Order: sequence, then structure tokens, then C-alpha cells
Amino acid sequence: MPIIGLLLNGISGRPSIASLIQITNKNKGADKYDIADFIDVPAWIITLRVLIDFEFENFYSMIIPGIISSILILILLFSTHSLIINSTKDKSWIVLSIVTNILIYSFAATYGANCVYDHSQPKVYSAKVIDKQISKGRRHTTYYLKVEAWGHHYDPENITVTKNQYNETKIGQYVNIDYKKGFFNIPWYFIE
Repeated sequence: MPIIGLLLNGISGRPSIASLIQITNKNKGADKYDIADFIDVPAWIITLRVLIDFEFENFYSMIIPGIISSILILILLFSTHSLIINSTKDKSWIVLSIVTNILIYSFAATYGANCVYDHSQPKVYSAKVIDKQISKGRRHTTYYLKVEAWGHHYDPENITVTKNQYNETKIGQYVNIDYKKGFFNIPWYFIE
């Protein structure tokens, strides 16, 4: 959606990057900045879903694919939109807002695609469940199984599971952990 939104917005004759931001005055004269909905909303939704649904091996393996994705989207942005011209508004705020949201979207979408489109054969590890935990937020409940050390994970760790997995698994039971390579070679894992 963000990529299509950038293209559609840019088709109208290379509008300024500022066209992605709604700039209006509130009643008291203060400026109101609002990033384009087709970038902001998907970025935060995908980020939330990726954090809830997937366990990644380590953050550092995401850096290069995330940066490459960000650069490609920024190239698309700057090739379809003009730089900010003839504006009395704070241009650095506009650029910072757009670039920040593109970075969030790029990293989350890259990692989500890495897991969703990964068809590699998993390495399967068996680990004993040593504890269970529930974390309740205002709108979301997260279920964790704490497993003993497994594979090259030398310390016990909490792994996110579904409510059904949480209810069906008992402390002391062994579970299988699937460790996958990732579509973009960003390792990730989950409990079967």
C-alpha cells in the first residue's frame, strides 16, 4: 500500500514531497503536521504484527535488508516527487516525518516478508518448557512459554505462542522449536 500510494501521489506530475504532509493551522495558530495515511498507518500496523507474530534470531541480521529496502523506497520517493520548494514551513520536519515512517515501514515489511515468504526447511530443536507467562496489555494479551536452552541459545527464553498452544502445553513438557533460514536470510524461529 505505501509503495502504490507513493506512485499514485507522484503520478500527478512530480508533486513536492510536502504534498505527503497535510499542513493546516489549528484554531490557536499552531501548525498541524500529518504524514500520509498510506505510509503511516501500514507502517505501524505491520510493525505491531511483526513484533507480536515473529521471533527473530537477532536484530543485527535485519540491518542490511532493512536499509536496502529503505533506500529503494526513498529512491522511489525522490524519483516521483520533487524536493520541497516554495514553502515557508519547516522543511526538515516534513522530510524527517516522511523518512522516519518509511524507515519504520521498510524494516517491518522486510522482516514480515522474510518470515511469511520463507519456505526453507526448518532445523527442529526440542526444548523443555520450564515456565509459562501471560502479559496483558490494554488491547492485546501475549502468551509466552519459557523454554530451557536450545540450539545455540544458551539461556532460557520466552517464546511467544498462541492462546491454544499456551493452554495445551504443560510445564515440563517438551516442545519442538522450528528454526528457519528466512526469505532474506534473516533467521527466525517459532514453537510448532
